[in-house]
This record gives sequence, C-alpha cells and structure tokens, in this order.
Amino acid sequence: MKWLPGLIRAAVVIALVAVAFLFVRHNMPTSEVGEHFTAYALFRDGTRLATSSPVMIAGVRVGEVSRLSIEGGFARVDLRLRDDTNVPIDSWVTKRAESAFGDSYIEIIPTGGEEGAPVARTLQSGDRLEHVMEGASTDTLLRTIARTMPKIDNGLDTIHDFSLTGRHWLAGVAEERIRDADHWLDEGHIEKPLAKAEDAVARFEARVDSAASAVHDARRSVPDRIARFDKGVTGARTNMADFKTGFHDALGKVQSGLDDIDPTVDKMAEVVTAINNGSGEDWKGTLGRLVNDSDVADTLEDGTETIHDASASLDRFKSYLGVRFEESLVSFEPRLYVTAELYSRPDSFYLIELEKGQLGGLPADQLVDNPGTPAFTRTTTINDSIRFTAQFGKVLGGRVRLRGGFKDSTFGAGMDLLADEIRLRLSADVFGSFARTPELKLTGALQVFRTVYIVGGIDDALARPGYLPITIGNTTVPTRFQEVHYGRDYFMGASLTFTDADFALLLRVYGALIVGLL
Repeated sequence: MKWLPGLIRAAVVIALVAVAFLFVRHNMPTSEVGEHFTAYALFRDGTRLATSSPVMIAGVRVGEVSRLSIEGGFARVDLRLRDDTNVPIDSWVTKRAESAFGDSYIEIIPTGGEEGAPVARTLQSGDRLEHVMEGASTDTLLRTIARTMPKIDNGLDTIHDFSLTGRHWLAGVAEERIRDADHWLDEGHIEKPLAKAEDAVARFEARVDSAASAVHDARRSVPDRIARFDKGVTGARTNMADFKTGFHDALGKVQSGLDDIDPTVDKMAEVVTAINNGSGEDWKGTLGRLVNDSDVADTLEDGTETIHDASASLDRFKSYLGVRFEESLVSFEPRLYVTAELYSRPDSFYLIELEKGQLGGLPADQLVDNPGTPAFTRTTTINDSIRFTAQFGKVLGGRVRLRGGFKDSTFGAGMDLLADEIRLRLSADVFGSFARTPELKLTGALQVFRTVYIVGGIDDALARPGYLPITIGNTTVPTRFQEVHYGRDYFMGASLTFTDADFALLLRVYGALIVGLL
C-alpha cells in the first residue's frame, strides 16, 4: 500500500493543473473575429510575426494577422480587422514586440487631422496601408551586430599591426633620431644662438640705460644752456643796438663831411675849367696849355703804354682779403678770423688766416714727479694768443680746391667745393686735436650780397660732446668758467670778402672823404 500516497499526490497535481488550464482558458480572449474586412501592409522585415498575431490600436485588439507571404522582396502581412474599426487610409502601421524574445504584433497608429479639417477617407476592405514604420527587432539588431563584428575584427587587426610597426619604429629609427637630436643639441646649436641673443639683449639694455642717463644729464644742463642762450641773445641785441647807433652816427658824420667838401669840390671844378681852357699866366694856365699840347700828349701816351706793358705781367696776381665772425651755438664762444687768399696763378693760391677766440693758443703740457709715489702731476697751460693758418692750395676744374699746410697752428688739410650757380661754398678741414681722433670742421658759406656771406657748420664733428667741470675752490669766477664745453659744436656767423678792385674803390672813396675832412 506504499504506492497509495504517491498516487494521491499525482492525482492532486493533475487536478491542480486542470483547474489552472480551465482558468486560463476561460480568461483568454477569443481569437475569433465576427464581421470583418481585410487590409494589408508591406514590411521589409516580417520576423516574429505569425498567423493570428494580434492587431492593436492604442492597446485594444481590433483584429489579427490572417496571412504572411512574399511580394516583390517585401513581407506582405494580411490583416483581418473588425468591421466596426474606423481607420483613416493615411494611418501608420508598425511592428512591435511584447518582450525582447517574444512574438511581435501589429500596431496601427491612426492619424488625426487638425481641428475643423475634413475627415480623411477610412480604410476599406482590400486597401493597403501605405505608411509603414519599420521598428527595430532583436533579430535585426543581432544580424546587424553579426555583420559589424568582422569589420571590428579587421579594425582591431589593423590597430594591432600599426602597434607592432610603431613599436619597431620606436625601438629603431626613433631611438636613432633621438640620439642624433641629442648630439645636435650637445654641439650647441641651440645654446649658442640663445647666448648671442642674450648678449644682444644685454647690450641693448646697456645702450638704453646709457641713453636714459644721457637724457637725464642733458635735462639737468638744459636750464644752464637756455640761460647762456638767453644771455647770448641779450648781448646780440645790445650789440645790434650799439651798431645801429654807431652806424647812424657814422652816416651823420659822412653827411657832414660831404657838406664840408662842397666848397673844395667847387674850387676843384674852377681849377679844372681853368686848366681845360689854358687861360691865365699862373700855374693853371701853364698846365692847361701843356695838357692841350699834342706833342706832350703823344709823349704821355708812349709812357703810358710802356707802364701798361710793364704791369701786364702783374695781372695774374689776385688777392682776396676778408674778415669772418663765428659764434658757437652750444658753448657760445665767439671767434674772429682775418683771412687772405693770394693767387699767384689761376690754378694755385695761398691761404693765410689769423684766429682770435676763447680757445687761445696751443696747450703746453708738463709732467711733474710726485715724491714717494709712482704717480705724476700733469699741468696744461693755455696762453691767450692768436692761432694761425698757412696753407698752399691747388684748383681742380674750377670747382674743387685742395689745401694743405698748417691749420689752427697744427698740421692739417682741407678741401673746398664751389657752386657758383647757387652762390654756395662748402669746406671740410681736418687738423690736429688733443685726442687721437683728428678734429673735423665742416663749413658752408652762402653769398647773400656781392661781398657778404652767411656762414654755418659743425666744429669738431667726430668728437662726442660733453662738459668738463672746473674746480673753482673758494674764489669767485664768472659763470662761463664754471664748466668748459668740449667735442662736437655748431656755429653760425658772417664774413666779408673784398677783392683788389673793391679795395681800390674803397681807397678812392674813403681817400676823397679823408681829403675832404682834412
């Protein structure tokens, strides 16, 4: 009787299964559709669809799949829909799945027109649902993954090959290139240019600092320079006023002298008339008869021709005498020159100048031992004397003149360029100085009248300018002796130049004035 409990348990299990089956069967909706009509749709993928698969609208079953077939490369899905289903003809149809691995069903998505728009035509028996929305399925996804995996494998193989090639390149070529680059850097191809650039920057900074210091020093000396310039302008105005007064007085004296010689001129006219007429028994009549005598005239003419022939040889000798005044624009030091140019021949000449200025004569140096020390005391003495210039020159082509000899009591040479069409003369002189660099003087002279020139230029053009302070101690000295300017300076001035004919005219005019005054 041991089998009885097992039999009872089996009967109970069977009864429970039967009850569950009847319960599920009772609650399962019927798949039968009463009055119906048919429609169809074409899908690219009809997997997981089967006959009797539900057709749903908004979660409500309205029909089922009645047939599956192939039409022109598409899956034709025939639908059996309830007769009371109103579906617009332009509705959308799609395939959905209840779960990732369960069967699919058909979902119809009716279209709704805008409010007030006419109602679209409804789906009739035999119509086709044109708007199909293909949904993604698990099979499609798996097939896509299956098609993609070989490409991924090929990509991974390519990456693997590239990694092997890159590893080989890094282990060989790259390492060699790195060693070459390291050797190139060790040779200083980078450090040397950087060091040069650093030196250049340092030099530039030093020059900038020097320029800033020069500007700072110049700013401190500007007031003194302005004061000296103002003093020079004031002195020039005073000199001009004195010159104007003296010139006016001289013209008055000349007018008075001319008035005084009027009686003398009248007497001379009377004498000349008497001589011309040859009348009277006095010396005037005798001189007139001699003048009107043709034999005496022939004798005098022969004598004049003899004197002319004797003096013809002296026509080549010409001389130019003049005076030149120069005023320095920085140190405000005046200089006065007396010049003479003597032409013995048209292509050669002699230049002689005497200079009187603040520089004085040539400095005389003296070294004295300091007892007990290796040092020396240097004393420089400058006497207030006149400097001279004596040079011999040659004329080349009528425009260029070369000179050589003594300049400002030192050896020097010079060159002149004459531009007669614009009445300009440019001169350059190189002569000795107190430093290793020779002194260069550049001068330009512009003719404003026949004998008057405006002069300007640069003095000591090669030397750097500066000021030398003077230790004055406890004594009181004039302001101009508290410091001495040296080096490059600029100057302006004027000059007067006279020829032999000018001097002859001056001698005749002023000789007559002097005779009249006497």
